[in-house]
Amino acid sequence: MSSRSKSPPQARGQSAGRKQSVTTAQIILVAGVTAVAAILLIVLNSSRLRQAAGSALSYPTGITQEGNPYKGSPDAPLKMELYSDFLCGHCAEFAEVLEAISADYIETGKLQVIFHNFAFLTPESAQAAQASLCALDQKPAYFWQYHDLLYASRGGGMAAYSIVRLKAYAQELGLDTDAFNRCLDSRAKAAQVQADLNAGRQAGVEGTPTWFLNGQKHVGAMSEGDLRNLLDSLLAR
Repeated sequence: MSSRSKSPPQARGQSAGRKQSVTTAQIILVAGVTAVAAILLIVLNSSRLRQAAGSALSYPTGITQEGNPYKGSPDAPLKMELYSDFLCGHCAEFAEVLEAISADYIETGKLQVIFHNFAFLTPESAQAAQASLCALDQKPAYFWQYHDLLYASRGGGMAAYSIVRLKAYAQELGLDTDAFNRCLDSRAKAAQVQADLNAGRQAGVEGTPTWFLNGQKHVGAMSEGDLRNLLDSLLAR
């Protein structure tokens, strides 16, 4: 009787196997939900930046004497020298913060942002930086629209910064694609991107984003609230 009441060893093993398969399925389900949530967050952030990239800019844009693109009035009391890599996640986050405060600080003439390519992460970083300068050649406003679109495309991985995709972004924004493609294919901006990287290192930049606000060095992205507090405190002086 006792032998009939016990499960055979093989049966016990099969039961344990069923339990293990359920646990694995649960792990896969949780991982899948997490991945979907992350993708949705990327899509929402990308949508916000893409909308900004496709709209007309409501602030002055131009090029400094050193050849760097800027947005905001040259007479602004606050000047930010920003060093970024287009494949840097924290740089993308900070780009969103700057977009969020634009109406109150950049568009009102309180803050000028001067952009410096610091393309050091991957070969695609250098390609994206060169493409941004090819856009700048056509019009400073195009640089900022292209800048926003590059950050909005980070969800596509490295493929988002292939030569093919970089050219597609120029077409999406309505640039002169023949001129843009010639500029990118010829690597006409490679020396400038390298020179910007060297200049950043000489200025003490080691990673991105690094930014100097009225000469004061800051490393890393800052939240919108903290940046607003910092700008307001400087403006009150």
